[in-house]
Amino acid sequence: MWVLTRSDGGRFVGSWNQICRRGVARTMRLALVVTVAAAVLAGTVAALATPQPVARIVTGGGPCGAASGFGSVWVAVYGTGRLVRIDPRSNRVVARIRVARGICPIVVAAGSVWVASDVTNMLYRIDPRRRRIVARIAVANWPAHVTAAFGSVWVSAYERGTVARVDPRRNRVSRVYTVGGNPSGLAEAGGALWIAFGRNGSSLGRLDPRSGALTKSSIGHNGPGFLSAIAGSLWTTTADGFAVRFDPSAKQVVAAFPVPGTPAEAAAGPDGMVWVAEKQHNTLTRIDPDRNRIVDVTGAGPGALAMASAGGDMWVTSFAGRDIWRFRD
Repeated sequence: MWVLTRSDGGRFVGSWNQICRRGVARTMRLALVVTVAAAVLAGTVAALATPQPVARIVTGGGPCGAASGFGSVWVAVYGTGRLVRIDPRSNRVVARIRVARGICPIVVAAGSVWVASDVTNMLYRIDPRRRRIVARIAVANWPAHVTAAFGSVWVSAYERGTVARVDPRRNRVSRVYTVGGNPSGLAEAGGALWIAFGRNGSSLGRLDPRSGALTKSSIGHNGPGFLSAIAGSLWTTTADGFAVRFDPSAKQVVAAFPVPGTPAEAAAGPDGMVWVAEKQHNTLTRIDPDRNRIVDVTGAGPGALAMASAGGDMWVTSFAGRDIWRFRD
């Protein structure tokens, strides 16, 4: 026996065939579809819990770049000029190494932690065991980003229009590539170094490390900054409020996701999602790279900027604050 209630309060009672003969089966099917869809949606939401902060560790004013390595989370603190080392097992700071004010870009490579300062225009190499600077390497004006690729450390000079290649065996610049524009984010993909051209730029550049040949590909969005290589794709964030996924083999945009405000770093999360920090509205956006869709948006610390994955969680710096937040989904 089936019972169907009309919008006017009346009811149809009878077998399914009887209801169909009364011309209301279509309404019944719609009700069933809506019920099933609601159940599926509820299950999906339950399965994809929004990330929650489980710890906030004080670093000092202006925590900027973040990286993981040597069993620790490392934070380059712009305001204090300290490189802070955090033990993810205890959520405690275990070292504060004096480097220089203005440090932000950071990478772990060649048995060291490397940070650059846009105040001193220097690249610093820090020995994690001895907790001290072991090399200072002069670079061009405004080192925006650093990365490790092809056995070297690379530094983009935003105001000079160059990219420097640093030999970690000799602690010296081995080659400088003139690329023009305002080179920002750097990432390795497909046997080349890729460069995001910021400010008035709207392209990613492919740099051949041997020949120095540079080819640019438009991404259709202005001011790409951060650049990350994640599972065969390049991800950049742009000044016009998007996270852009780019195929370095096809040299074309795969998808673009709106991230209102000022999106910063995109990084691979421990949950298989791509996380995007946004520093104007203090948010974190998670993107499912398999389905190319935004999963959720959650609040973060003031000036959410850079990220590192460690201890099964995501760590996000609060550049407009004094701490780094640890998120768990």
